[in-house]
Amino acid sequence: MTKFMVLDTETSGLFNFKLPADDPTQPRLATAAIILLDEIDAEPREFGFMVKPDGWEMSAEAGAVNGLTTEMLLASGNPVSQVLDFYETCIRDGYHMAAYNAQFDGKMMRGEFRRSGRDDLFEITPNVCLMRAMTDICQIPAANGRRGFKFPKLAEACGYIGHDASDAHTAMGDARAALAVLRWLHAQGKLPEATVHLAKAKPGAED
Repeated sequence: MTKFMVLDTETSGLFNFKLPADDPTQPRLATAAIILLDEIDAEPREFGFMVKPDGWEMSAEAGAVNGLTTEMLLASGNPVSQVLDFYETCIRDGYHMAAYNAQFDGKMMRGEFRRSGRDDLFEITPNVCLMRAMTDICQIPAANGRRGFKFPKLAEACGYIGHDASDAHTAMGDARAALAVLRWLHAQGKLPEATVHLAKAKPGAED
């Protein structure tokens, strides 16, 4: 029996995948939503976190998408250690991480663990990328004449499976949509096995 931790994060800015997760120029974790499933059809347990900025601010560009402001996070957020403690407990309790674009959410969490002087848990975090699992299913042509299919947006994947997503670009809203995709893939027998994805191309690509 596989236990899943469905994760979605909202951040202070755009992420640069060419740089290490904890590079000083990388964005910071602003909110996180974690949905725990002890079985695929079990009642989901939802946990939401807001992070109090510690020397950083929400960018105007990111705030325009996720609706968050520095003032809002300062007033209602908690130290990042709260979400890191919870996340680590879930991983060590055997939950496998699932996310829509797991490379992004996983790298975001690794950056915050490293900044806090903690192990980033990479080698003990089996994960499933729901976005990559839906790519050959949705079959949306790549842009600019490129071969193959593009990664479908979460809204496009939800449209394909007939799920009416709400609260888009909020951590919990997107986590709930990711949960619907996870369950759909499982029902179709197309859910990949969770695994630790090591870097294959450039050094640091999975840092």
